[in-house]
Amino acid sequence: MKNKRFFFVLASFLIFSQPVLAETQPAQQTIETFVQNIKNMEVPPKDAAKQAELVKATDNLLDLETMGRKALGGHWTKASAEDQKTFIDLLWKLIENVAYPNSRKFMGQYKIIYHEVTAAGEGFDVHSVVKQEEQALDAGVVYHVYQKDQQWKVDDVQLDGVSIIEDLRYQFDKLIEKSQFSGLLAKMKERLAQAEKENSVPA
Repeated sequence: MKNKRFFFVLASFLIFSQPVLAETQPAQQTIETFVQNIKNMEVPPKDAAKQAELVKATDNLLDLETMGRKALGGHWTKASAEDQKTFIDLLWKLIENVAYPNSRKFMGQYKIIYHEVTAAGEGFDVHSVVKQEEQALDAGVVYHVYQKDQQWKVDDVQLDGVSIIEDLRYQFDKLIEKSQFSGLLAKMKERLAQAEKENSVPA
């Protein structure tokens, strides 16, 4: 899998590094919590109430509505208010029933190294590497986080340089071109039903 004269520099570092560090620490902590929550999920869950709390806490760290609108691009404004709501509702359910379980399988008990936090846009990119020596796995995962209503939120994830928003946009464009917005919603419902059936079967 494929997958940045002395006294002046020193003075600049001492003067300006602390506020930046103060911002990057909660950004990384948000991602560490986000990832650990996913790793702690069970499919199917042994304790439904505990799983529901874990999913809710994880959802609270994710700005999925923004991600969904960006992925749809111009299709979002063309859709009716009812279709927009249906789309977002289905997207949340797919995240919870497909993305979280698949991410849990991908990360499993693998070692995750957080090696850098860089300023990006209105927030930060938290750079990590998922390592698993036996499978020679060394996957770069970058999470973009920013503050919304005084809370840190994840609004994009890149796996080996590929953005989830770009990947979703490609899939959505193809489906809408082929079968309109209604076809996209139908495909999402179909995938959700399949996932819910798969997740109900013990591993």
